[in-house]
Amino acid sequence: MRAVPRPKRTDAKPGEGRAGTLAALGLGVGFVVWASLFIYRSSVLAFDGNRYFVLFDDAMISMRYGWNLAHGLGLVWNAGEYVEGYTNPLMTLVMALASAFFDKSGAVLAVQVFGVALMLANAYLVMRIAEHLFADEAGRHRGLLRALAFLCGLSYYPLLFWSLLGMETGLLAVLVSLSVLFVLRYVRDGEPVQGALVSVALGLAFLTRPDAVVFALPIFLYAFYGVPKAFAPPRLLALFGPLALFVAGHQAFRWAYYGELLPNTYTLKVSGVPLLERISNGASFTVPFLEETWVLLALAGAALLLDRRRGPLLLAGVFGVTLLYQVWTGGDAWNLWRIFSPAMPLVLVLGVRAILRAVSAASDAPAYRELSGRSRALRLLPGLVSVLAVLAVLAFVNLRFAPEITMQRQSEEEYLNERRMSVALALREFTTPDATVGLFGVGTIPYYTGGPGLDFLGKMDPRVANLPPDDAYSRPGHNKFDLEYSIKELRPTHAQGFEWHGQSVLEWARNEYVGVKYKDAHLNLLKGSNEVRWDKLDAAVARGEATLTTPR
Repeated sequence: MRAVPRPKRTDAKPGEGRAGTLAALGLGVGFVVWASLFIYRSSVLAFDGNRYFVLFDDAMISMRYGWNLAHGLGLVWNAGEYVEGYTNPLMTLVMALASAFFDKSGAVLAVQVFGVALMLANAYLVMRIAEHLFADEAGRHRGLLRALAFLCGLSYYPLLFWSLLGMETGLLAVLVSLSVLFVLRYVRDGEPVQGALVSVALGLAFLTRPDAVVFALPIFLYAFYGVPKAFAPPRLLALFGPLALFVAGHQAFRWAYYGELLPNTYTLKVSGVPLLERISNGASFTVPFLEETWVLLALAGAALLLDRRRGPLLLAGVFGVTLLYQVWTGGDAWNLWRIFSPAMPLVLVLGVRAILRAVSAASDAPAYRELSGRSRALRLLPGLVSVLAVLAVLAFVNLRFAPEITMQRQSEEEYLNERRMSVALALREFTTPDATVGLFGVGTIPYYTGGPGLDFLGKMDPRVANLPPDDAYSRPGHNKFDLEYSIKELRPTHAQGFEWHGQSVLEWARNEYVGVKYKDAHLNLLKGSNEVRWDKLDAAVARGEATLTTPR
């Protein structure tokens, strides 16, 4: 038996939907302009006179995997070393596709342009979700609902930051929103094929980031409670089958290709950390996020209290599992709310709904209706108040990021990208293609040098990943290290540094390495290494372009 949709109100003005569409189009154009400036600012005009496009450093790890795959070396970081050091298989395949058609910098730019398209697609999906859930109640504010919902998809800076700098966050946001929209339609119409689409979207989200499987919990619960005979075998097969195939297929690939049941990144971030300690770290990490977003969360809570239907609860559930998952994992390495970001546009929609409902209730009061009947300005006032209230909420949740949004301040990543590109170009100048580079940040420099790399923090080094974590440093993915092994034993041609949170081999390095200052780069080169072009270095020193210093 098919579920019967609720009848829609028909008191919207004829041009209301068109106005909402035009407003969304204008917002989209404005976003493209802003995103283009963001991408340009994140690029680097290097000392060789060329401009290089650069992603967030962890995304550059995936770019190296993708580049190697596209150029016949396999899905590996170093040629011949089969270690799963990425967490985003589907995004890595997208990067491989870009790498097949462009040079290294062009491939990075293509990924960033893809991020722009993802944000626009997600804004459209968020708008459709809002229409599905609330358009029947929006009445004369239906066009405004569409425009504000579209704005919600483009107005949370952490989501834009991660997406435009190449992380899988934007692709995951699109697939989560798509899963939500599909399950809303599945519950409305009850067609098994729609259940299969829900499962496919969740399966692709799993491939984008395997821990995205947590989103299946609220989505499947919504499907089970909303569809008659939800446990009938055909419906269960349609709803679970595709996702199960994605999970099983990826697990089989991992075992066959890497010889492991779990990725090296999971071992690095989770193994050796007691559960209670991890939860405590995760709770501490989450508190500042709640402080930054409490106004929005309060509005979303009000929306749930005023609307007990399951649809709004689904949106809240999607956010809720991200909150619980972030606590369970022990937080993140950066306070830019990477895990929360994909669900934030859905929470913003709940906040918009609460604002529109409150304004509608006030404007429907008999006294106001009588006054507004005699004044066009008063008829426009509810819409204006709604827009201003939504903008105020968006300003509140983005307040910490205002200097970056307005491009009045260089972000830390932009500064680091400049330093990394200088090092990469200096290494290309003074070392051979076989030179090993040992690093704490292992994305940009190995990608642009192309030679073998050593990861001091263990993403691509199983030995480091299996070490016990440093108790004094709780940053996930950065709290396992052994510089005695990574530097003194492996002896990279270039070492980024010799100290990391209480460990130091600097005294030893002063006898084994020489520091080089060249342009904006500082190198630490292994003395006597055949992978160093000493003749070119001596010539640069003689010309006054390079200076020999002590390693640091």
